[in-house]
Amino acid sequence: MLIRILIKYYKLIIFMLIPISIQAEESNHVIIGFNDSIINEIDDFFSGQPTKKNVIWAPKVKGKSKYTFSIPKNAYLISKNHADTSDLFYLSEQTDSGLKFQSNKSKNIEILIAENNSNLILSQSILSNINAGLLLKNKEKISFGVNLNKDLIISKNTLGNFGFEKVKDEYTVFNAKFVKLSNNENSEFYGNINHEFKSDHLNIGIGNTWFDIANQVDLTLGIHEQGKKVESELYVTFGDENMKFQVGLNQIKNNSNMNMFFNLKFENNLNKENFGTNVIITSKDSVFGLGKLSLKSFRKKNLDMLWKKYMNYN
Repeated sequence: MLIRILIKYYKLIIFMLIPISIQAEESNHVIIGFNDSIINEIDDFFSGQPTKKNVIWAPKVKGKSKYTFSIPKNAYLISKNHADTSDLFYLSEQTDSGLKFQSNKSKNIEILIAENNSNLILSQSILSNINAGLLLKNKEKISFGVNLNKDLIISKNTLGNFGFEKVKDEYTVFNAKFVKLSNNENSEFYGNINHEFKSDHLNIGIGNTWFDIANQVDLTLGIHEQGKKVESELYVTFGDENMKFQVGLNQIKNNSNMNMFFNLKFENNLNKENFGTNVIITSKDSVFGLGKLSLKSFRKKNLDMLWKKYMNYN
């Protein structure tokens, strides 16, 4: 039953949501440049349009935005004169504009290191939010391949991605993912599917993550089916935006058949606007689900961190 429901859901995403993603790319935000040049862009905007009373800024996270700031001109000039934007944060109106694509030509390196399965993916964002890349897999032997995937905005709180990968001497693999942020932004529901064509290989998983159950601690409960084997997992995540540590249990069936695992994640440690990094070290044998989507960084609660990072006069 779980497989049938999820397959129907993903078919609906694939066939119905491509035009929606194209519409979502349209944006009338005034400030759409790189975050690290935001102060210069605001100055240029007010200099070029002196009659404007405010400017709209949509902070980007990995080529997407959700909330916008309406920054009043008078308050901005005062904050700049004092070289302090802390009060300006509260004087700027914050609006949930829904998920939107912004300009994105970034490159990305993903490295996954497991006991019996390691991957390295070099990818480049190209037209219409499509990512193309080269893949290196080390599972029994080293193999090279290519992958292609596309991001989709399903709704103002829901993001999807689907694509294909082809490794030499292996069948083509179809991957699809989605994640939905709850209305109160306290949790997110996610799902993954992985199918190898011309074979019975099929992985399906769903789960839910609750944010900030303690100080910088998230809780995830998931279930996945690999072949005809159904397993559940429970784990906690703690750390900061650059490094996260996850520890939990999977294969939860009874007290005598539980495995403890850990994941160590390093994200965007180079702190470059157009060059992302994602490194995962895991004790799991299966790497399915480790690359799940997340919208945690797009919550209103995350705005103050983005503001401190990019709205400064240093």
